[in-house]
Amino acid sequence: VKYKLIIDDFGGWDLFQELLGALKAVADRHGVDIATIASAWVLEQPQVAAVIVGARNQAHALANAGIMDVALDAEDRARIAAVIAQSSGPLGDVYTLERDRHGRHGSIMHYNLNAGRK
Repeated sequence: VKYKLIIDDFGGWDLFQELLGALKAVADRHGVDIATIASAWVLEQPQVAAVIVGARNQAHALANAGIMDVALDAEDRARIAAVIAQSSGPLGDVYTLERDRHGRHGSIMHYNLNAGRK
């Protein structure tokens, strides 16, 4: 439900699929995966200093190590920007949305899960 809300805020499933398609096209040009392109794009944003990535296996770790080797060009950025320009959100960072306990994002969160544990 949590991630579906973000997709809905972004503009819905169809627009999300369009974004994935754009990322895949760019990834194919660079010979990497979608996650690598998404991470490289995020790192280019002026308000971003780092990304937090996970790795379930060695292949993921190796792909993550290549993020800094990707150099997006104007065509790559334009392809991604064309989809993002159609997006309606989410507005603000995800953590702010989750902190509003009465909003649609915060109302599905589980808070104080460690309360009462010894």
